[in-house]
Amino acid sequence: MRNKTIILLFAALLASAGAMGQENNKWSLKDCIDYAKENNLTIKQQSINAEYQKNLFEQKKLDRAPSLNGSVGYQLSFGRVPDETTYQYVDQTTQFGRFSVGSSVPLFQGFSLQNEIRQNKAEWMASQSDLEAAKNDLALNITAYYLQVLFDKELLQVAEEQYNVAQEQVENTRKLVDAGRVAEGNLLEIKSQAARDALTVTQMKNNLSISLLNLAQALDLEETGNFDIVVPDIPELQKETLTVPSALFNTAVEIMPQIEASQYNLESYKLAYQAARGRLYPSLSMDAGWSTSVSKTETTQNFDFGQRFSDNATQYIGLTLRIPIFNGLSAKSAVKNTKLGIRSAQHELQKEKQALRKEIQQAYADAEAAFQKFTSAQTAVDSYEESLRYTEKKYAVGLVSPVDYSVARTDYLKAQSDFLQAKYEYVLRTKILDFYTGEPLILE
Repeated sequence: MRNKTIILLFAALLASAGAMGQENNKWSLKDCIDYAKENNLTIKQQSINAEYQKNLFEQKKLDRAPSLNGSVGYQLSFGRVPDETTYQYVDQTTQFGRFSVGSSVPLFQGFSLQNEIRQNKAEWMASQSDLEAAKNDLALNITAYYLQVLFDKELLQVAEEQYNVAQEQVENTRKLVDAGRVAEGNLLEIKSQAARDALTVTQMKNNLSISLLNLAQALDLEETGNFDIVVPDIPELQKETLTVPSALFNTAVEIMPQIEASQYNLESYKLAYQAARGRLYPSLSMDAGWSTSVSKTETTQNFDFGQRFSDNATQYIGLTLRIPIFNGLSAKSAVKNTKLGIRSAQHELQKEKQALRKEIQQAYADAEAAFQKFTSAQTAVDSYEESLRYTEKKYAVGLVSPVDYSVARTDYLKAQSDFLQAKYEYVLRTKILDFYTGEPLILE
């Protein structure tokens, strides 16, 4: 009994330590992206498709190998058969067995098989590129959620600081009321402001909880209660020399997986066209095989299975030339359809490039606008901060009303909110531009 109690206590301590470890474990942006790529169901489904395409490619390569097939047959027949001694027809039961092994080797198929192998490889590579494109989309999505959490964390910190200041003003105003320097109505107004600030803190906490939940759900986490993220040290933002869209496009078009996928699809259609043309030509194959048969009737005397098996054995080797003459014009239709497929794939590639160019142009414009918004918001924060400081001094000596003081604090809080929003929007926009150059999505 004593040993069982010790074991239970030890297990409880381990569970408690594990829970504390999970609570203290904070996720970096890299952790979030890596976890999402590993566990996202869409990514897993895309991975299965890529593996399936690989299997098709591997199987198609094996089609070049010779085929080898064997067969064994047994037949029991009843009826009139010639007697082996009298050569008269009699009713008997006959047993008949046959055995064969055959092999066929494709020698020439108009190069259709080689082109089909290369086509399957292109389709496999396209599926790999589609997988990478899906991972990129997921990473950008996770980054946006992550920056929203950082924004809400900083906004909560600002709200808490404002609430602490309001609490101090309540105490200072109470002292002024006790000293008879200001009316008691001022104290009531300041208390109301402090209550509004407390409500703002609660709202900011709720917003943070929602943004954390959104990020956790984007990661498909089963437990979200203790989920939290690392707050990186983001350096003071400066005006960056942004790469012009044309230069960004020239880089991105070489590395973006969606472009690679379209290029592989185009290559696949070109190879399918070559394979379809190859089927218009004769094909040549070599065949070889061995077969034997054994039969036995009821009247057979001195039956030697092994001897008859050997005596009836035959071998063959030959060439088969297949010439397509008329097959419902299916071969010619396949050639026409694959030519249409090439044109469609070319258009699709151009559409992907156009979409990429527009995305980069929009991302560049957004980054420029975000920085302008950031600098304007920073100027507004400095201005409202100075105004609030001046109003606080006047309020301390009773030169402004609590209402004016409340308005000044509200304006300052709004300016800080706009500044933080502009800050993280600019961070996101620059990260997107870096992403088009192949830079990883990280925050340090």
